Amino acid sequence: MKPMKKKTANSLRKLVSLKRQRAEQAMAEAQAALDRARADLIAMREALQAPAQPFDFASVSMAERNGHSSQLIAKVRAQERLVAERQAELASATDALRRAFGSQQLLDSTLREAG
Repeated sequence: MKPMKKKTANSLRKLVSLKRQRAEQAMAEAQAALDRARADLIAMREALQAPAQPFDFASVSMAERNGHSSQLIAKVRAQERLVAERQAELASATDALRRAFGSQQLLDSTLREAG
């Protein structure tokens, strides 16, 4: 195997470094999106649990007939699905970052061995 040219080695280092930086940025964005989704879910659950106004039979009955509580529960379930999607995105971004670090380490060790 021929030794790698210095210019080629530098180009590879830059490419791997850019890949790692993109992976770090994607992971940070995924973490921020997950944090926002979790915060929204917590707010929705608190809104669902907290009574908005004093209870009287007429207002509770009207809200139930209009499906207000069912709509809120559906929104909470949708937000729970969104949180699960964001968790999957974060796991994927974390895996991409792990692979980028692995590529960087492999390149560095290969270049050290080559001279």
